[in-house]
Amino acid sequence: MTRRYWLVLIAALGIALHYRNPVRATVKRAYANVRAFDMPTAGMYDAIWASLLGGFYSRVADEVAATCPSGTVLEVGSGPGRLGVRLARSAPRLNVTGVDLSPEMVELANHRAAEAGLPGERVRFKVGDVGALPYADGRFDGVVSTLSLHHWPDPALGLAEIHRILKPGGEARIYDLGHWLWLPANSDSRLDRLATESPFGGGEVEVVRWPGPVPAFVLLRLRRN
Repeated sequence: MTRRYWLVLIAALGIALHYRNPVRATVKRAYANVRAFDMPTAGMYDAIWASLLGGFYSRVADEVAATCPSGTVLEVGSGPGRLGVRLARSAPRLNVTGVDLSPEMVELANHRAAEAGLPGERVRFKVGDVGALPYADGRFDGVVSTLSLHHWPDPALGLAEIHRILKPGGEARIYDLGHWLWLPANSDSRLDRLATESPFGGGEVEVVRWPGPVPAFVLLRLRRN
């Protein structure tokens, strides 16, 4: 081998060693974002994940509309508003309110609702935290959340708040990643325990197969007595 070849090889190895930690951190963040259905911007999230999950959102909207065809529904972690808008279209007698931590997501969601011709009194989105929902006790007939639970810093507090703002007899439907995608869940038993220890006193955990037979999601159903 020529001397020039060895110099190039040594330089390449030196660069690789120098940048190995930043590269490793970048790859780790990207992997975590993919697992968490997270993206650097609301627009990127909307363009990629939300678009890919259109069929899933349609299914959830139909299920929520079937159990709560009228009244008021709160969507926790509403993101860019795709589910909220679909739900309002599926149930014309239903008013939908969405809360999300991201002002950018809320702005995008309200813009989507306006473009769909849905009036603000029927569909609205605002900044809000599941751990401190800005609503009175017994305000909503139903609650829905998709792919948000694994982001909650305190799931127990979130369930307590959802219980508080639900009317007696109201149902919460919380969809999240299957335990094989969301390792901290470990198994459905963690969701059972969360439900049992919450003010709901228990709930039902179901496997949601989508797309096709893939058990990619779970549904935690909770009802306030």
